[in-house]
Amino acid sequence: MKFCYSLKLMSAKFFSESRPLSGDCGAVSPNLISRHPNLTRALLLLLVFGLAAGCTQKRRVTENPDKQFYQEAPQHYLPFPAVPLKGAMFLKADRNLGSDLVWFSSAPEKGARIWILLNRGRQGFDYSNSRGRTQEFEREILFLTAGDLDEDRSDDLLLITPPTEAGSAKILFNNGKGYFFSREKYSLPFVRRGINRVDLVDLDHDRDIDLIFTGAEVLRADGQLDKWQGQVLISNGKGEFKDETELLWPQLPPGIAGTSIADYDGDSFPDVFLVYGNGQNRLLINNGVGRFADHTRRLLPLIQDQSTHADWADFDRDGDNDLLVINRAIKKRYRAHSRETCYFLENDGRGRFRKKPHAQLPSEPAHRVYLLDANGTGVPDAIILSETGPRFLIGHGNWKFSVDTDKRMPASGRLEEMTFGDVNGDGFLDLLGFTDGFRKPRLWLNQIN
Repeated sequence: MKFCYSLKLMSAKFFSESRPLSGDCGAVSPNLISRHPNLTRALLLLLVFGLAAGCTQKRRVTENPDKQFYQEAPQHYLPFPAVPLKGAMFLKADRNLGSDLVWFSSAPEKGARIWILLNRGRQGFDYSNSRGRTQEFEREILFLTAGDLDEDRSDDLLLITPPTEAGSAKILFNNGKGYFFSREKYSLPFVRRGINRVDLVDLDHDRDIDLIFTGAEVLRADGQLDKWQGQVLISNGKGEFKDETELLWPQLPPGIAGTSIADYDGDSFPDVFLVYGNGQNRLLINNGVGRFADHTRRLLPLIQDQSTHADWADFDRDGDNDLLVINRAIKKRYRAHSRETCYFLENDGRGRFRKKPHAQLPSEPAHRVYLLDANGTGVPDAIILSETGPRFLIGHGNWKFSVDTDKRMPASGRLEEMTFGDVNGDGFLDLLGFTDGFRKPRLWLNQIN
């Protein structure tokens, strides 16, 4: 007997063919049945009744991809505190089904507050009982992300704050029930000034999460520019980390605005595409044990632009990972047409890229891109956030896209950012977006006409 399950996709990444796309069906282990028959019967009943609706929705979307759209969630789903929020993301806060939610407010000299909202299914996110899970901080939070850092099947939180004597990063561990705490006598290695983001990724293929920190201008303790514009911490699998930057990370120029991490050269190890806010983007290739070398000149075309974000997917379904690069502007000599601001990078399968312009990409400045399989076709779609609002591109394979924004998304105006999670357990990603200005969150559920 088979049952549908919800697949959590970090940052809404759309992975290559070797990775499931959007909640395929998985079989119950016969070993589990033989060892624990009573427990198994209870779990099966829970799965049957709790996920039957999700499986039905999955089949309906997959069989009717042209009828998929996003609809504003009922008001009770998403309680909203009367403060502007700085960020949010979906996570696994407890071990129940469904994506939970963490969001936080933060301001210089006013500190920060984190809320953990547990998913209650059709009742929405539980804000009324979140007080015990709310945490306040004297210092602001510059960046927040989540991942299972100590391998206990629930997500922990990693915060980046303004620099202190202990560094710029801190971990809050999860007790498995959505309560987060600092461990006594525990700290990360010193994280340098200027760090403002972190990626969680297994760099050395040992099945635990390592950390790559980056920032636009990373500084030494004396305030001078650091020759290592990034920092690499390697995990021992128990939530403890060692700084291996000088061994694993190359010397780079400043100006890093973001990263897009995937296997680009086909060796099954994660490489790093570095997004630069003004200048040439760069490509770092992993040697298989987590050591990176800068292969920009050999593998990337020369393009001078003001990049804001990039994300990867196999757009032409040829088995390698391509890139979509989002920009404020491109220098005139590198444009394919006078109003070009965004472009694809097509991979030859060995990590060498060529620029691929596309008429369906927005011509106005853009600041974020999110790749996902919204309609269950197995082909990556794209949501691009530009100055005039979101643009929803539905993928049809082999670099073909249609712009279906009005058909598939509610009117929203300009959005600052998005995050993705399976809120209702149907195996498809729902959207949480932040509007411009007051940064009020809005939740859209994946639906079918």
